[in-house]
Parts: sequence; structure tokens; C-alpha cells
Amino acid sequence: MPTLFSTSYFPPAIQYSEYLKADTCLIEAYEHFPKQTFRNRTYIMTANGVFMLSVPLENRKNHQFTKDVKISYAENWQKLHWRTISNAYQRSPFYEYYDYKIEPLFSQKKHTFLLDLNLDIENTISQILKVDIIRQKTTDFHPIGTDTFRDFRTIISPKNKSLQSNISEPSYLQVFADKYPFQQNLSILDVIFNLGPESISHLKQIKSTF
Repeated sequence: MPTLFSTSYFPPAIQYSEYLKADTCLIEAYEHFPKQTFRNRTYIMTANGVFMLSVPLENRKNHQFTKDVKISYAENWQKLHWRTISNAYQRSPFYEYYDYKIEPLFSQKKHTFLLDLNLDIENTISQILKVDIIRQKTTDFHPIGTDTFRDFRTIISPKNKSLQSNISEPSYLQVFADKYPFQQNLSILDVIFNLGPESISHLKQIKSTF
């Protein structure tokens, strides 16, 4: 059965864990774009604790499809995001192995549409993880609750207050472990920079009660 996901900006660990279980991953393109979700947000661990990075968007029309949502470049958010990511993970064990693959997403490209940015990011992450995840954009909207798919669109969401309690992620050494306890389900960036080649094994060990 195909699995349906929302697009995500450097998706959280649980999304990649579920990607690995799915035969085919469908990325929702025709929903009416909701605010305050992983679609344009990611959470990383910094010296000041968990920090949210948010991609700014152009003013949207009511009921705009996700595939049509455009990124705003009124401010140089790309420079800010990469500087924040670099400062957060430059002391991690595998930063120097992957930074040159991720940095061009911020310095060499300016995607018009959020969905295209996110898909480009996920292609890069898949190359780093050395895994072939079959992803397809939907060609129409599928109502919530359909029994045609396994549907994670409202489950893997910061609006889902029970998300974290329904996840069990094995702990690993994070960069600022001397200051903060282990924080689960952060951006896939936290996993790859800290675990490197062990990332796939780790993602497969994440359990959920969805």
C-alpha cells in the first residue's frame, strides 16, 4: 500500500523512518497549504537548545495548493539558515563528511517553489544515506482518512500534540549533550551529522505507535 506524506523541509527523523518502511512514498502536492507545519520548518539542536528554522513564503492566496506555494527571498534566509546549521553541527563527528553536499542547497540554488526545494533536499539526503527512496508527487488531492493509503499527513506534524509521545527513538550522542538531554525526532540533519553511516540503522530502530 502506498504511503502518503506531507512535504517537509529537512524532515524529522520519524518521517525518514517511515520512508524506509514504505514501498512507495507519495508527497502531497494538491492539499490547501496549512500554516505552522514541517512543510517549511525544521528543528535542530543548537547551543541554545532546540531551534526552529523556517523558510519564509510569499503572501499566499486562500486555498492555495502546496505545489504553488512560493518561497520569499526578501531577506537572505539561506545565508542565515546555513550559518545556523553550520554553527550547530560543525563539532559533530560527520559534519566535514557531508557539509559540502548540503551547503550548495543554500548557496547555489534559489528554488521558486517550496515543494521543489524540499524534493531537492530529500534527493540530497537520500544520496548521503545511500538509499533509494521512491517518491512521487500526488496528481490530485486525497481526502484525509482515505483507506487507499497509509496516511501520515496529519500524524507527522508539529500540530499533533501526541506525536512525540508516540515515538520511541534510541538515544545517540548529540553535539550539546553536556548541556541538554537527548532530544528525539529532530531534523534528519541531526541524525546524519551525528551518526553518519549508522544513520540508516538508527532510523530503522525508531518505533512508533501510529
